Amino acid sequence: MRERGDAWSDNGRSRIGPSGQIAPIGPNPVFQFVRDLAIIVSVRSFLVGALALAMGCGLPSVHAGTLDGGPGPTTYVLAADGGPDDINPQGVAPSCTSVDATKAAASPMVTVPAGAFSMGCNAAVDNECREDEQPPHDVTLHEFQIDKNEVTQAQYFACVQAGACTFPKCRWDPCTKADYPIGCVNRDQAIAYCKWAQKRLPSEAEWEKAARGTDGRKYPWGNEPLDCQRVNMFGCSGEAWAVGSHPENASPYGAVDLAGNVVEWTNDIYLEGYYRLGVSVDPPGPPEGPHFSGRGGGFRSEGIWQRTGSRDKYQPEYTRNSMGIRCAK
Repeated sequence: MRERGDAWSDNGRSRIGPSGQIAPIGPNPVFQFVRDLAIIVSVRSFLVGALALAMGCGLPSVHAGTLDGGPGPTTYVLAADGGPDDINPQGVAPSCTSVDATKAAASPMVTVPAGAFSMGCNAAVDNECREDEQPPHDVTLHEFQIDKNEVTQAQYFACVQAGACTFPKCRWDPCTKADYPIGCVNRDQAIAYCKWAQKRLPSEAEWEKAARGTDGRKYPWGNEPLDCQRVNMFGCSGEAWAVGSHPENASPYGAVDLAGNVVEWTNDIYLEGYYRLGVSVDPPGPPEGPHFSGRGGGFRSEGIWQRTGSRDKYQPEYTRNSMGIRCAK
């Protein structure tokens, strides 16, 4: 409530004079202008959002990177990983103390020959191109090898036993799910595992060539549509499956599960416009930035993220059970 004073005070609806008399006035013009402008901006934002939803806009509704500033989905299943309490920043000990050594053996690798390929979205076969996949451009890589399968829980357990790796950030069971991919590992944990295995994380370019080959295909297996028999994505199993369960999703070089199951860390820092810089030989990625690139989509990612050209960004501390590892060398 305004106090009476020696001068007129204004509450926007009346004036109170020194003797207490009240004189009604119209709204303060500055206040009214600000209020009307706020209403106009709010209505405009609502209409733009409604139009975007009506047109589809090519925006996915669920993908693995949403909580860390990933590109523009409309919703995220916050309890998708069993609820926020399922993630323990200190790590979670395994449910057993020993694993069959044969299941903990390193993954076989496939060889990707040296040569050029087209990196980025191939609009001739893909109508879901995103801005960070543009422009398509030729990239030449040296020969390299990449794991045929995603790193399994048993393989990661062997690294923990050796003292080179720390516990993942959520529940895991390397005994009964030895062949299932490890999840809930952040980027440093992924680097540590690959280093222990005498390998490294692949670059974005290496990952993409391993997934698509040289013919510009939309998915690792070709251009045939997605289905749950071929790729473990959002709306299918709701959980990871054992690595290599569906060999029909193999890439031209024989690597499997490069689409679906778990998202895979790469070595590169993420920059939306990196392709426009035109780095054409063994691109190392940007020199600095707050996010790192993840590839391949996961079992919680919609179909748009399963494409060979799809890119996503993650903070290095990101840990969900749909985030895993594949190494290269």
